[in-house]
Amino acid sequence: MPSLTVDQVTKRYRNGKEALSGVSFVVEPGTLLAVVGHNGAGKSTLLNIISGLIRPSSGAVRTDIGRGRVMWAPQRTMVDWSLTVRQNIELVARLTGTPASRVDLMLQLLDLEKIQGQQAEYISGGQLQRVQIGRALVAEAAVYVLDEPTAGLDPAAGELVMNHLRDRAAGGSTVLVSSHDLDAVERTASDLVLLDAGRLQAHLPIQEFIRRAGATMKVNVTLGARMTVSQAAALADGLPPDWSLETEPDLTGLSVRAPLATGLRPVLAWLPPDLAVQDLSAEKQSLRDVYLARYAERTPVPESVTVQQ
Repeated sequence: MPSLTVDQVTKRYRNGKEALSGVSFVVEPGTLLAVVGHNGAGKSTLLNIISGLIRPSSGAVRTDIGRGRVMWAPQRTMVDWSLTVRQNIELVARLTGTPASRVDLMLQLLDLEKIQGQQAEYISGGQLQRVQIGRALVAEAAVYVLDEPTAGLDPAAGELVMNHLRDRAAGGSTVLVSSHDLDAVERTASDLVLLDAGRLQAHLPIQEFIRRAGATMKVNVTLGARMTVSQAAALADGLPPDWSLETEPDLTGLSVRAPLATGLRPVLAWLPPDLAVQDLSAEKQSLRDVYLARYAERTPVPESVTVQQ
């Protein structure tokens, strides 16, 4: 049973701007869902509606989590400035009936132990971001909603936070996180929602999204002996229609680019047995590669990619 259902959610502001238009998707328990898209695509509006901060103009968000709770960390810093680092996290723990041991865990996890006695007003922006994340994660929850949680964090801290969110999802929670760090998203999230101008463009497992978006794989082959001109010509003639081939000028190597869905074995099987292969390596396009190549300029998403689960 889905833990979260977003049903035809639309948000119009008083100035007439439509931030979201008919967005629908469902999320199962144990999912780490990344919400991605350009600045202004509607990511924060969507997460604010899911977390209950604002109401949609139409449509609904339903959570089927029994007596579980939803924990939220907004993009804008929201802490109690007069409280210390520890007191900020303790406050949420007390309000949710969370054991004090969880506060210690958050301080350790987010490397806040050394500054736990400092007042929030006097710590850095990155440290404030960690405090805010600690407030959101200190309590056990059925659903966690975090808007750009790694913004302002150094790479090591960002990786730590994303890995912890993955662990929460592995424990059965539903985790929604918006992020522009697509490399981190690919490493840790299982699924994604792609928004563009307030419209849902895709809701897919990340690896399926990469495949459907036309990602390719490049296989680089180093030869122990030069190819003959006739061998090189035969390779070019026998190339499948959706593959491309580049040969080194001195004919001591070649590169084959094929759709990622092809897999490595067909490429290896295509290489003639009389080639003296000395070494080979494969490079596949990442989520970041696909996004920058196809969506960074807000190009229309191919119909085959617009799939909702």
